[in-house]
Amino acid sequence: MRTMRGGASMRRQLVSVFIILVAGALVLLAIRSLGSKSRPAVEGIAQTATSQQPKDIFEFERAQARKTTLAGRLGADDGMVAAIFFGGDILGSLEVCGCPKNPLGGAARRQGYIRLFAERYPDVPFLHVDTGSFFSDRADPTTGDLAEDVIVGNEWVIRAYEQMKLDAVNLSYHDLPQLARCFRSEEFRRHVAETPVVRRFLSANVRPREASHASPQPYLLRELSGERLKGRPLRIGFIGVTEAGNYRGREFVVSDPLVAVRSLLPRVRAHADVVVVLAYLSPEMIETLAREVSDVDVILADVGRPLWLQPKAVGRTYVAYSIYQTKFLGELRLYRDEREGRWRVLARYVELDGLIPDDPATEALRAEARRELAAVQRRLAERAMAASRRAQQSASGEGATFVGSRACQPCHASAYTVWTESGHAHAFATLQKAKRENDPQCLGCHVTGYEQPGGFLNVFSTPRLKDVQCEACHGPASRHLEDPTRPYGKVGVPEGCVPCHTRENSPDFEPVSYWAKIKH
Repeated sequence: MRTMRGGASMRRQLVSVFIILVAGALVLLAIRSLGSKSRPAVEGIAQTATSQQPKDIFEFERAQARKTTLAGRLGADDGMVAAIFFGGDILGSLEVCGCPKNPLGGAARRQGYIRLFAERYPDVPFLHVDTGSFFSDRADPTTGDLAEDVIVGNEWVIRAYEQMKLDAVNLSYHDLPQLARCFRSEEFRRHVAETPVVRRFLSANVRPREASHASPQPYLLRELSGERLKGRPLRIGFIGVTEAGNYRGREFVVSDPLVAVRSLLPRVRAHADVVVVLAYLSPEMIETLAREVSDVDVILADVGRPLWLQPKAVGRTYVAYSIYQTKFLGELRLYRDEREGRWRVLARYVELDGLIPDDPATEALRAEARRELAAVQRRLAERAMAASRRAQQSASGEGATFVGSRACQPCHASAYTVWTESGHAHAFATLQKAKRENDPQCLGCHVTGYEQPGGFLNVFSTPRLKDVQCEACHGPASRHLEDPTRPYGKVGVPEGCVPCHTRENSPDFEPVSYWAKIKH
């Protein structure tokens, strides 16, 4: 009897232990279930994305320059299943940009790298997008409208983006003056027929005031498929927004970008696995967007300035930034976490220097654009020359005018000799070689007194002020010639150099060694 009672007691204990274990397992499953609901559908790989990224663009460029092989630029096959290439701020130019020693960017290199990627990873589907400011909004000072060469250059950008097959092009406020021209009803119909990429210009918060202009798409849906996706298409939704900035045009209204994203998001989310916002906003507004509209998976951001900002997670949202003028191409890699059913993302950047071969078709288009632009800019320069005859020797605020370096030689012979043997004395030749000697985007750092009273206008009317001469740094010297005892021309190093020798345009610039070459 005692044995039977002991057996029953043991059975009761075993049943109790079993019930406790089952209850614990159910609680654990409930916790996991709740936890999985709070986790994002897309997660940034922060441990590799942020810890290894340099703190600013200069350090970044130097680090990338050490990767001297194409294999290093293409990166390792790390299991990605898709990619999104992104850039921005090309400012109406298809050209490379920067110091002749190491010019970066350019549409042909951008497309050349994407072609190399497709050859290296033929089973990885990809998309190509622009974050904004792809047009120039430089105005003619005499009319206030877009300059003639700007209009021509912007039209070539449209043709290039059609040829490069961009999947989504975000509109910034800088793009709206040109958009006012090409989205007029008749012009828009022509563009749709010739360059259908205009249908992929998008903005959720830019709308025309009148029916005479077409409206950009508020969002776009793109579907990727391929071997690495294992028969399960990846649907990506793009929403575009911009800040209003200094846009004062009458053709469009720019509304609150956060309100626009918030109102569109449920509709896009219903049809997309991953939601990407292309945002031309200030860094502060980008942070606010990520925190207040938390169901956005990725923000590909453009701050419109030459800053290097690290990719990072802000709440549930992964934020990566375009590099100014697309001197580096952004590459967002996507990975599928099969175990947890989520997407992971990681942004990397590719330096578009001379190691990257040009895409032949894009380079041919760029060369054709350069020929037409050179002709237009020459005509504008000749027109400016005629106008300059009516306003010879305009004075600066102190009444001083530019006289040219030859006027400095009699008293400063040794300094003049140093200058003639320096790169500054041949700065204009680099523009002539590139057929950009009349390009306003370049002239300021290759001539003397550009856009200053009495300064360089063009090579026809003011040839004595081409190149970076003495007065480019020291200021107009006519008053100094009249009275050499007057205080004049003190320039600090490097503060006198960095307006042109920026980290983006002159990544090899180092004040001590550069100053040693021109010390006088």
